[in-house]
Amino acid sequence: MRKEIIFGIALAFASTSAFAAFSDQDANGNGQLSKDEFYGTMADQGTFSDWDLNSDGLIDEDEFNELGYDWDYATWDANDDGYLDSGEFYDGVYTTYDADENGHWDDGEWDDAGDAGILDV
Repeated sequence: MRKEIIFGIALAFASTSAFAAFSDQDANGNGQLSKDEFYGTMADQGTFSDWDLNSDGLIDEDEFNELGYDWDYATWDANDDGYLDSGEFYDGVYTTYDADENGHWDDGEWDDAGDAGILDV
């Protein structure tokens, strides 16, 4: 099942040029990717729905762990209710790769997300 999920996500990303380059995502051209720019890109790709295996609009810990990333589910579950909604999911992804914790991704952080990260296709 895990291989099918990973393949599905990779296929969704590969079928569009949305993840082609950092500069394509940097809508205002300031050399940084804001959360809003990131959210628009990720939401357009259906990433959250790809991880929501039972299509209930939430990601539980089993669904989260299905892809095998070494991330702490409890850290992503900001309201501590045992589920991730889409906001918690995208915040979790964004903060995971915001290495310098300045609230913006630079092209290096974008590359990290793509190099064996969530955007690696």
